Amino acid sequence: MRCVGYWLVTVLLCVLTYALLSGNLQNSKKLEKFRQDVEEMAHVVLSKYAGKGDPTLLMEMIDRSVKKHLPKIWDDLNALKKGLKAGECPSLASGKPVFKIEERVNYASKELGAKIIAVQARPVCSSNYLKALLGMEFTTNPPVRMLESKMEPGNCFAFRNDTAVVTIKLPHLVLIDRIGLQHISQKQSPNGDTSNAPKDFTVFAIVGDRDVLLGKFHYGCIQSNLLQTFVIQPAEKYDLLRFHFNSNHGHPRYTCVYRIVVYGKM
Repeated sequence: MRCVGYWLVTVLLCVLTYALLSGNLQNSKKLEKFRQDVEEMAHVVLSKYAGKGDPTLLMEMIDRSVKKHLPKIWDDLNALKKGLKAGECPSLASGKPVFKIEERVNYASKELGAKIIAVQARPVCSSNYLKALLGMEFTTNPPVRMLESKMEPGNCFAFRNDTAVVTIKLPHLVLIDRIGLQHISQKQSPNGDTSNAPKDFTVFAIVGDRDVLLGKFHYGCIQSNLLQTFVIQPAEKYDLLRFHFNSNHGHPRYTCVYRIVVYGKM
């Protein structure tokens, strides 16, 4: 009984905390439905579990409710956190949000636990055997930069010429619906040149010993649309992706990949 009570208190605290933070945001209907589900769980505890009910019934209800509502709440919390870091805050007193939550969760994010598993590329600067042996070929512009949200000049994965293959492990199995890239603007570039942006790239999902083609894409490096995403038709959930960068926008010596985005649902 104590275990069940702990579960209910934890769920209720999560709902109340999120409601206080988000104020009158668009997901209020989902929160209300989540609250109703929690009340239904509590009713089961009071009427059935105390003495003769089956405890697995409650556990199944909790599992169904969390799986149904938590992904959307996680998306909103992640965007809310970014808004707060930027100095924006929802107005709890007036009940009107100061900003709108629109950005989705990027599962290819170092902050969430995404990792670089393998890299096939040539470093911009000449390497040597010792650096290669220690995995320090890309010390200046390491591949992990692609998983960071900091869009500043030089904060990218840079490799020689225009081809590279990078394998990424997502923090969870994700039903992917969009994949994309982001590059800095010409105004941000010290010399105004963004020809080092990737252009054509292909993405595979790795499932066991087979590769699943998710698509062949073209990043346009359009100044008014620097974050470009491409629709994926999800067939199943994936957590291992391989990116093939096949060309850039004309730079003769190297390519810079600033940010990879992977959107979807758990």
